[in-house]
Amino acid sequence: MKILLIFLALLPLMWAGYTLPSAIDPIKMLSNVTGVGAIVLLLISLLPSTCKRLCHFNFIKYRKTLGLLAFMYTLFHVSAFVILDAELDLTFLIEKSLKKPFIYIGAIAFVILLFMALTSFKKLFAKFSTYHKAVYLALALALFHSFWAQKVAGVFEYSVVAVGVVLLGERVWAWKRA
Repeated sequence: MKILLIFLALLPLMWAGYTLPSAIDPIKMLSNVTGVGAIVLLLISLLPSTCKRLCHFNFIKYRKTLGLLAFMYTLFHVSAFVILDAELDLTFLIEKSLKKPFIYIGAIAFVILLFMALTSFKKLFAKFSTYHKAVYLALALALFHSFWAQKVAGVFEYSVVAVGVVLLGERVWAWKRA
């Protein structure tokens, strides 16, 4: 099942790789595919806990895989911006960030997800597991980053935010009940 999950998660990247040569703006296309993939996988990574609480389906064993896939997409998204768009030019990065402050919000979310990915291995997870609740902050920041980055928000953007609000709301509800 994990191999199928990984294969399905990699399909958008395979599609992007296939269509990249014919893209009008390949960097923007790659940035969009990886950004959407990161948000969607981050949302999906929260579903196992919700399914266990509400539906009594136990998909918890897939949560780490989903989280690491979400981080992988996030890393590709950040890399597309820093390496391909900014060409590792620190001045360009600072100037672009000053013009588009949503980049800071995304950077904070990235740092949180980086910490979580680095501490997701058994020994480190045992030590840092309580800090993994920061995924909810990372999700909120990522949703804000994604929504703010759009010139015009459409059905997809509103849908992603709505799903995120429902999942975060369910967490708050579960914590208050406990």
